[in-house]
Amino acid sequence: MAAALRTAGSGAGAALLYEGAPQTGKTWVLDEILRIATDAGFATARVGETGEPVADLAAHPDLTVVVVDDVHRASPLLARRLRTTVTAARPVLWVLARESGAGCPDVERLCRTIRGSSGASSTLVPWTREDTVGYLTDRLHAAPDPALTRLAETADGNPALLASLVDGLTREDFVEVTNGWARLVRSGLPDGVLSSVRAHLMRSCREQLMRDALTELTGAVLPAEDRAGVVREPQRTAARASRAWYSGDLPRGLRLARQTISESRRLADDGASADPEIAAALLLADASRFDQGDEVLTAVRERMSRTGRTGWEGRWSAARAHCLMKAGRLGEAASAVDGRAVAVTELSAPELAVLALAALRDGDIARSARYMHRCKLAGAHRETYDWVALQLAEAQYGPAHTVSQATETYDTDARLRDLLVHEPAVAPFLVRAALRCDDHATARRVCLLIGDLAHRDFPAFRAAAAHAHGLLRRDAASLSQARRLHPDGWSRAQAVEDAADLAPDPAQALQEALALYSEAGAARDFARVRSKLRSVGVYDTYARFSGRSGVLFGELTDQQEHIVRLVTDGLTNQQIADQTFVTSHTVNFHLRRIFRKVGVNSRVELAAKYKAWASSALPRSG
Repeated sequence: MAAALRTAGSGAGAALLYEGAPQTGKTWVLDEILRIATDAGFATARVGETGEPVADLAAHPDLTVVVVDDVHRASPLLARRLRTTVTAARPVLWVLARESGAGCPDVERLCRTIRGSSGASSTLVPWTREDTVGYLTDRLHAAPDPALTRLAETADGNPALLASLVDGLTREDFVEVTNGWARLVRSGLPDGVLSSVRAHLMRSCREQLMRDALTELTGAVLPAEDRAGVVREPQRTAARASRAWYSGDLPRGLRLARQTISESRRLADDGASADPEIAAALLLADASRFDQGDEVLTAVRERMSRTGRTGWEGRWSAARAHCLMKAGRLGEAASAVDGRAVAVTELSAPELAVLALAALRDGDIARSARYMHRCKLAGAHRETYDWVALQLAEAQYGPAHTVSQATETYDTDARLRDLLVHEPAVAPFLVRAALRCDDHATARRVCLLIGDLAHRDFPAFRAAAAHAHGLLRRDAASLSQARRLHPDGWSRAQAVEDAADLAPDPAQALQEALALYSEAGAARDFARVRSKLRSVGVYDTYARFSGRSGVLFGELTDQQEHIVRLVTDGLTNQQIADQTFVTSHTVNFHLRRIFRKVGVNSRVELAAKYKAWASSALPRSG
């Protein structure tokens, strides 16, 4: 299509035909095309049903763009005159629109001529049944039952109409999701659907047609210097997506993120930047669409590598690490950052936040603090790293300090909501810390804000709301719901551990939390839960930490190697006991065994030997 349109500027002429169902905004699209072309300095003309301007075209040799609306209404005479004029060897771009399949035989011959010559056509194709079922499954996170599928098929494959229908069904509780199935539980249609369908349909189709038309027109016919507005379209859409998402309008933010990806791919051959797609992938990850975000980043990497582009690698790597972290694959995220083989000072704030969180989960609080210090120096927005900073503050100074820091920094509901949108898991974390300090006002405030964000299409926010409310109300059912909804293993383990505090016999829940922390590679949390199990008389846990705590130092166990790292950081036996949830006598016992295994006689010698081993065995020491 683009090749055909480029001929308009080379003297051979070209034609573009738009076909679509009635009331899809074709006239409005043509008006926009005329406006853009006129603003760019092109001579333009509009041909109406009467056909009078067609006879005057010869008197205007400078005409470059001519649009013809409602071709299907043209008389046979006008259709024949158009067919002759459109195929004439003149450097004119013809843009025609008609209702699909409508018009007299001469109109049909005109359209066939355009499709078969130097022109091109574009048709809005309805979705198939499989497309409809796939859309329902994606929106509802469950397979639709036959009744819901039949109702959705009444949209006749129109994506905008289907989206409006599903919005109404979910908003007014016409659908219930249980056991992996989305079931229609009420008859009829929601009150808000019938009144909103037409406006929604018109708006959506018009926007899509305009984007397609302007991209094809300016990308192929107008000079390169006039394309900048369209090339910047994905950047503008990405900015709109970010504004919508971080203002709390999650559905609109997700929709605009997907629109950004679509626009970027249409402009990929024009050397468009990868930044809008990378930003969209970040929003997909925040929306728990991990596979979709991964597909976008993979496509970006392949395209940029194939075209030999440079300068995108750092932003792509940071986005990849963020997406892995959001998916609960923190070990892979940290390995991806380590694999860049650049100095710590060259890492971005999101990458440093990943390393700080990985070190914290590993129990290496001193190293986590060093990464966090570098992260703050990078000058990024607090929301990009404050989730990690709050966890670090709790590990260093306790819950009271954490709550004080959070309430001082996020002193308004708008600021705290921004943090919750960036990371919904902050909600149960802050509620838990506030309750430990008997600060019920802060706990209620957090629950209220996360409850407003708990949209049914976003499981991470629903899980965080259920988790926070379960803590505030001491409701085991809410904590169980959070355990089911949380998209990552570490958050699920947190919900299970919190539920154990409400159970008459916590051992079983703690055993489950221990296994989940092991799978998540959270050595510090693993040690805490193991200590809780021992406090209730369970010593044989049938679980050994299997996460990412690094290569063994000689023949040391995971706990012994953890103690070695803390010794290397200069901690005393009592400080190490506080960090590892054991007594100072237990630390001393482990140190004696470590000395024998490693072959040293003092803490200084142990620290020096470990530093030498770590610098050669690990990609980066921090």
